[in-house]
Amino acid sequence: MMQRMPAGRLRAAITWTTVLFLVTFVHHVYGGLRFDSPQRTILAGVFSAVFAVTYLAYRLGSTMRWARAIFWSLVYAFWVAAVGLFEGGFNHALFVVLRLLDAQTLINDLYPVDGDARISDDVLFQGTGVLTLVTAVVLAVAPAWSRKPPTAVTPRRAAGRLP
Repeated sequence: MMQRMPAGRLRAAITWTTVLFLVTFVHHVYGGLRFDSPQRTILAGVFSAVFAVTYLAYRLGSTMRWARAIFWSLVYAFWVAAVGLFEGGFNHALFVVLRLLDAQTLINDLYPVDGDARISDDVLFQGTGVLTLVTAVVLAVAPAWSRKPPTAVTPRRAAGRLP
């Protein structure tokens, strides 16, 4: 008999995955239009396809172990690590921090002169890029937060006098 996944953990994960997808989608569509960058618009489509697979795995994952494994793999490997940490963290958050610190030499070492991260001082573009990191961090820990705390067993409860 297969054990069911606690619904709260799955619900928290898909909720924050959805938020991360929407932020990432808006970020890439906006960047694609604003900077005449078709590859960003294509990436928005790729993220949509990955989100569709993630959502399908979520729907099937409440009862099927293989779907649950795919779901959690996508959540942590793709959404948290690739989108959140790399795209949001490295491409945007670190870049913005280095710009604020006026660390031009380090920026030149880490980011190619013609690279995507260097093209913009656009606050909405960089802000939504940084927001992907923030959302991914919340996604990484939200399933653990959704667990119900254990209820204490008191002598009265153990004796059956309390619910």
